[in-house]
Amino acid sequence: MDTSTTPQGFEDLVGDRQVFFQEYFNRKPLLRRGALDGRTRDLVSVRQLDDIIALETVSPAYLRIAKDGRGVPGKAYTRTVTDRGAALTETVVAEQVYELFRSGGTVTWNALNHVLPAARHLADLFAHTFACPSEVVAFLTPAGKDGYAPHHDPVDVYVLQIEGTKDWRIWEPPPGRRADKASHRPEDLGPPAIETTLRAGDVLYLPYGTPHAAAAKDQVSLHLSVTVEPRRWRDLLADTVQHLLQDPGFDGYPHLADPATPDTAATLGALTARLAALLTGADTAAETDRLRETGRARAGAGRPREFERLASADVLAPAALLRRSPVPLEIGPSDGARSALLVNGHRLNVPDAVADALRGLQDGRAVAAARFFPGVDEARSVHVAQGLTRLGVLETADRTRS
Repeated sequence: MDTSTTPQGFEDLVGDRQVFFQEYFNRKPLLRRGALDGRTRDLVSVRQLDDIIALETVSPAYLRIAKDGRGVPGKAYTRTVTDRGAALTETVVAEQVYELFRSGGTVTWNALNHVLPAARHLADLFAHTFACPSEVVAFLTPAGKDGYAPHHDPVDVYVLQIEGTKDWRIWEPPPGRRADKASHRPEDLGPPAIETTLRAGDVLYLPYGTPHAAAAKDQVSLHLSVTVEPRRWRDLLADTVQHLLQDPGFDGYPHLADPATPDTAATLGALTARLAALLTGADTAAETDRLRETGRARAGAGRPREFERLASADVLAPAALLRRSPVPLEIGPSDGARSALLVNGHRLNVPDAVADALRGLQDGRAVAAARFFPGVDEARSVHVAQGLTRLGVLETADRTRS
């Protein structure tokens, strides 16, 4: 699917980034009318959900159904796939899902970003913003039916209304973060702080733990909920400590059996002091960058289109501008004619002129494929550039980096 018209930045959803984080994030709900007008069906459509459920091997883990505010047992819409009498896997039965939907059940697709490219793009957007995983969940509710009973989620929720309309009741967020998802009785919550109707293109932000309930109106409603749980300081500090503990000085094994050796406590004290010194001397700016990038990497944000990249290398034009990629590259010493390269686990020897050309691109400069290998004809230069591009050493200069 072409994602050129789907949200390209976090601001497309929440508006001014600074205002959002200063006034709304982790504080109060935000409703933006028409934020995605004309672009919602580029994300997902009811028709695409038909296509997904027709795949025949949809794991029950991806699907939930609720009727009258309560979950429907999975056995009501799943079956066991067998081969020669042996059970292979559980799968969703489309016909039974449709029957439950016709009788008033809300159908929920968990982790839609696992199977739908546009939803993956949306999850990437949040992973890039918060440097942590996110999940895209689709809710399909029949006309005139409630979804789930009033409840709160232990995550921040960003609601994107895709098709139809849905009435929302939203209560005040709690002063502290609740640890688990839980349902509520409306009489215990009191009157809602906000009552509103979402229409296609509207975006709603609900802070962590905000009680809410929603019901479809006079037509089928489809909305996406993007759930995010940003890492807390304790998570980031634990990551930093784990990173510092890779120091070889912590590789030893203590003897903790009873009775412990006399120097165990002293060694623990020395290692604690060593860790404290590493923490005190850490470059916090560099560590912040590392935490950001590792968080995004764990979320899979910016995963490269490797098939597309390899295919484009096969038709590399002589005039194509190439630059060094972020892939780590080691260039060894020359034997007088050739230099060793180590990249992505591959070892190869290249002419010294090629090694020098790679060194010359370390500052971000770009060079045409036909001129990459100086001193040889255009065809050979392009051929060598193609090989290094396939290995990931080079990339086209118009390639976007996340």
